[in-house]
Order: sequence, then structure tokens, then C-alpha cells
Amino acid sequence: MGLGGGLLDSRRLTLLLAASLSFASTAAAESPPAPQAAGDCASVTASARLQAYGYAHVVTLHNACQRTVSCEVWTNVDPQPHLSLQAKPGQSAEVITRSGSPARELRADKV
Repeated sequence: MGLGGGLLDSRRLTLLLAASLSFASTAAAESPPAPQAAGDCASVTASARLQAYGYAHVVTLHNACQRTVSCEVWTNVDPQPHLSLQAKPGQSAEVITRSGSPARELRADKV
């Protein structure tokens, strides 16, 4: 089978190239939706995990929203700085706000 009657003749190759370029430009033009602020469908919890030298304070963002959420979190033990967390729909993300703390009781909050 030669090039004239084969799978890669010039017309098919040209059409394949044009379709590929069209698909690539469409895929590149679509940007992911911007993360929404964490509302009632997202929640944060705080936990203290025992380590060798005290407790690690961990804030976990649970996302039950339909879109990716982004928020700032903190604890009552460390109200500053606010740390950023982002989670996709149905997923969770966590951040350690302090290591080696003597406190094992804490609360988390978000904006």
C-alpha cells in the first residue's frame, strides 16, 4: 500500500492537522473557573496532633460545594497570619498552623 491510497495521504493528513489545531485552540481558550469563596457549603475543623515535642495544630477545609473553593483560615491560638487553603469539589485540604504547641484544644475559623 503506497502513500496515495494509504492512511496518511495528504488530504487526510491536512484534515487531521486542521482538526488538531482547532481542538488545541479551543482547549487553550477555556480557563478553569475561578475559585469561589468558601460559604456554607465548605467548613473548617481544627485538630491537635501529638508530635514528639507538643502538638501540631492542623486546620482542615472540607469542600461540599459544586466548585473549587478558596479561603483564609486561622485558629484561636494563632489568629495571625491567615493562611490560604484551596480545595476542589468533594475534597479536603489541610495546613499546619503551629508545631510544638502545648495547647491541645483549639478552634478554627475561615473567611
